[in-house]
Amino acid sequence: MKIRLTIVFALLLATNLLAQKADSLRCLTVVDCIDLALQNNITLKNNQLEIEKALATKNEARAEYFPKVTTQALAFDAMNPMLSFGIEDIDNALVRQTLYNLYAQYGTVLGLQKEYSFAQNGMVFNTMAIEPVFAGGRIFNGNKLAKLGIKAAEYQAKIKEDEVCLQTESLYWQIVSLQEKITTLDQLDQLLDTLSKDLEGAIEAGLMMPTDQYKITIKKNESQLNRKKLNDGITLLKMALAQTIGVDWRTMVLTDTLALQAMPTEYYHEASAAVAHRNESYLLDLALQAEKLKKKMTLGEALPSLLVGGSVNYHTVLENAKPNAMVFAVLQVPITDWHKTVFKLKKNDLEAEMAENNRQNFTEMMEMQTNQAWFNLEQSWLRISMAQTALNDAEANLKITQDYYEAGLVTLSDLLEAQTMVKNSHDELSDSRIEYQLNLIQYKQLTDF
Repeated sequence: MKIRLTIVFALLLATNLLAQKADSLRCLTVVDCIDLALQNNITLKNNQLEIEKALATKNEARAEYFPKVTTQALAFDAMNPMLSFGIEDIDNALVRQTLYNLYAQYGTVLGLQKEYSFAQNGMVFNTMAIEPVFAGGRIFNGNKLAKLGIKAAEYQAKIKEDEVCLQTESLYWQIVSLQEKITTLDQLDQLLDTLSKDLEGAIEAGLMMPTDQYKITIKKNESQLNRKKLNDGITLLKMALAQTIGVDWRTMVLTDTLALQAMPTEYYHEASAAVAHRNESYLLDLALQAEKLKKKMTLGEALPSLLVGGSVNYHTVLENAKPNAMVFAVLQVPITDWHKTVFKLKKNDLEAEMAENNRQNFTEMMEMQTNQAWFNLEQSWLRISMAQTALNDAEANLKITQDYYEAGLVTLSDLLEAQTMVKNSHDELSDSRIEYQLNLIQYKQLTDF
């Protein structure tokens, strides 16, 4: 009875552990991985912050449209009055003597002093508002330039998203390819095990040489080494994929398998039309527009500017001080800056010309890139066709060789070689399908619009 209870408890414990392990695993499709990458990738998060920075720059530039209001307060207490004046300060001796006589006669009665001082201590308050009416177009063009910065940040973020998606899909399908190769190794190992058992009986019956068993052992060792390499490759690729999508690589289970893709002609686009709709092309256009706006801002530095404003002030420096207010207008006309501005405008023209040259150069390079991606896609499709033909031939050859081997017409080495050919043909077909899948992903990314 105790033995039965122990067995039941062990089964329940094992079932619970398996259930926990299954719950900890995370089954992921390629779409799941792309979604996770878009959510968790650090590079994409930083790109979103770049957009927010560009938006803050735009709001900063927009603030130039509004009045600038400043308030100042000053309090002081000097050792000596900053302004003093008395009878002794009069240079004319006759006037000075006359005032002395008058002061001696009436000063004491009237409460007058021989010397008066001002501004030894006091407080000053001032509030001023300034509104730019015209600044040579610099405020307007500065705001347009800030808007271009937002668009540029958005296009750059989209480009990074495409790069992350391409990297994620590439890693995913490379892992799937290695997993398929392990499946091929499983089939080969089963054949080797079956052949080894049959060979043991034949050796015991004296029909085969023991050295044939050694040949099978060599093949099994090769298979074990290949399996180790494949598992290590899968681990490294999973670690790279996990770093991209932000999950634990130990819990990842990839569920998608390679499906038969359509022919390349189903996805063809004219290279020039595809390039015109790429985010990189939009960025090049923005760069040219930005250089033209910079030229307008440079020209605005040499144009007159008009400011209007008003201020309110109050001080206790003088006796009987009263609040005061005023409005004012300031017209600034740069006169000597024209010589400097001419060369700055020339520099802007050169930078705009460089931007135009870069746009043309990169457009041609992107068209070449698109055509190269198309050629790669066509070549990988041809490789699939050739690999499939080779696999069919290898499987047919294996069947014939196996029949001949059972009939004693060929050696074990011939059979093992035929099995190796099938294994290599499976690997070649898997590699060609993965290559086509990766080339298709890249081509669609370059041409989808």
